[in-house]
Amino acid sequence: MTTLQHSAHVSVHLTDCAPEDADLVFDALRAAFPAPMDREAEEHCVKSHTRANPMVWIGTFDVRRHGEPGPPPALRGAVTADLFGSERAVHDIVESLGRAFGVTEEGHTVPGDQEVQLRLELRGTTRPEPHTVAG
Repeated sequence: MTTLQHSAHVSVHLTDCAPEDADLVFDALRAAFPAPMDREAEEHCVKSHTRANPMVWIGTFDVRRHGEPGPPPALRGAVTADLFGSERAVHDIVESLGRAFGVTEEGHTVPGDQEVQLRLELRGTTRPEPHTVAG
């Protein structure tokens, strides 16, 4: 993997959520950053059944290719998302997540000179009810 490829990849780790919400977040990211035809987005689920080690869903996304995100999905609850990657690539993922979900930054660290770690809380966005005229 070249430095350019590595700097364009972000590892997204989701925790503290229902499996359906993890699917919705990854679906939104796959739409925003579609994988090349010869390579699907790498995803896997790390399962653990103890309170000290909650279930984690992990996906890696390449931000060099942009797609057309769909309408914002409705999350059932809050999702904790930890992002690992270059500062620019993480920024692109955060922008995309911000268009689909309510986003609160929970923490930001710089573990290496070329990589940042960012923790977000994602929430479903509040959509106004459609206005109808009584007749």
